[in-house]
Amino acid sequence: MGSLFRGEHHYSLDDKGRVVLPRKFRRALGDTVVVTRGLDECVAVYAPAEWAKNEKKLRALTVNRRDFVRFMLSSAEDVELDRQGRVSIPQHLREYAKIDRDAVVVGVGSRLEIWGLENWKRYIAKIQAEAPGLASELRDLSI
Repeated sequence: MGSLFRGEHHYSLDDKGRVVLPRKFRRALGDTVVVTRGLDECVAVYAPAEWAKNEKKLRALTVNRRDFVRFMLSSAEDVELDRQGRVSIPQHLREYAKIDRDAVVVGVGSRLEIWGLENWKRYIAKIQAEAPGLASELRDLSI
């Protein structure tokens, strides 16, 4: 596996639908990224090599998984970062993820996720409420 992304960073989209990616993430991603729908109403951002591994797995799925394959592949686009380290989020992905102006860029292991701020706050509140129950299932985690 390549770089491990982690952390939470708050930004505002500019008028062209671009958001800055943190410098430490840009170094690991390179000049071009793949953006697509995430599973939780967010935009997933992958380095091309990481996305290629996922695409290969998606294409190997059986025909009865075609809805999921279509969901992921139909929205995937290659996007070049500009000189300021911004990624342009296509309009259909901004609508899907409900990203209006304020965005949160989150590192989650092998990918980044870009969330609309309000969606992110709702998601975190939900997980926070579930955390004690989840923690009891994860006894081996030292937290």
